[in-house]
Amino acid sequence: MIPARSVPAESDRPEARVRLVSLLERGGQGQYAKPDILIREKAKRAIEAIDERLATYEFIKTLFFGLSLGSVLLLITIGLAITILIFAFTVFVALLLILKKTWLDLSIRAVSRNRAMANAMGIGSEWVDALTFGLGTGVAGIAGVALSQLTNVGPNMGQAYIIDSFMVVVFSGVGNLWGTFVGAMSPGVVSKFLEPWAGAVLAKIMVLVFIIFFIQKRPRGLFPQKGRATEG
Repeated sequence: MIPARSVPAESDRPEARVRLVSLLERGGQGQYAKPDILIREKAKRAIEAIDERLATYEFIKTLFFGLSLGSVLLLITIGLAITILIFAFTVFVALLLILKKTWLDLSIRAVSRNRAMANAMGIGSEWVDALTFGLGTGVAGIAGVALSQLTNVGPNMGQAYIIDSFMVVVFSGVGNLWGTFVGAMSPGVVSKFLEPWAGAVLAKIMVLVFIIFFIQKRPRGLFPQKGRATEG
């Protein structure tokens, strides 16, 4: 058997690691091939150094030559739904910060309530209109990017989500981001709970019927605006 000192830790040959591993194996009577503890410790450190270097080589190869198609498909199959959920929550938090922590929130509310008074106070209503339109278009574009990961890109992409989007708006109410968040989660979660019992189609119909009756009782949604926000 070749001693550990003759097998350098810098060696990348497979037989070098095999020889080092053999030094740490026990024989039939439970004895090590090399009884010297110092040799076994050096062999163990050499194996760790070789494994670390080989892992670095694999990372560099993946970085420059990419993942295999099988790995990409596996990641898409397992993590796409979770990725979309995290992505949507991140966009929601960013939108919440923009509308609650910047001057745009107050400007939008001022222009929507009284455009003439907002202009008199020095708020450029046309500029606010442009920013509001750009923000809404940007959110829609981000939603399209996320949706393109679930289906093929085409002129009819997103058509199947129109009814669901309408239900979210009328159920949650207008002007409340947290209401939109709850309204977006509730119909989908309830529908998934009903699907094992009623089926996918019937579950969606039941949710739609419930929202219709809900609108009859609360036409302004689950989280309606209150106070001065409802004036004008």
